[in-house]
Amino acid sequence: MNGFEVLVPIFGILLVLVPVTGLTLILTARFALKPMTETIAKALRESGFAAGSGGVDRLQELTEQVQLLTDEVARLREAQEFDRTLIGGRGEGRD
Repeated sequence: MNGFEVLVPIFGILLVLVPVTGLTLILTARFALKPMTETIAKALRESGFAAGSGGVDRLQELTEQVQLLTDEVARLREAQEFDRTLIGGRGEGRD
């Protein structure tokens, strides 16, 4: 009977202490840590420190540079074709 009298309070403490401790940790994480984490993440995004926004900006910049280079190549081809036309026309006039 002595062993059983000792086990009852131990199981009683475990049945109450474990759920209460778990609930406390969950509520602490939900109501204290989550808002703090969201605030830190928002501050990092606004400061420009976040890697995600930098990648999008860099991609947009590279896209604009490619478009400018494409336009420049098109203008150079037009100028080259114009030069060929002038040179070809000059050679035909001499014959």
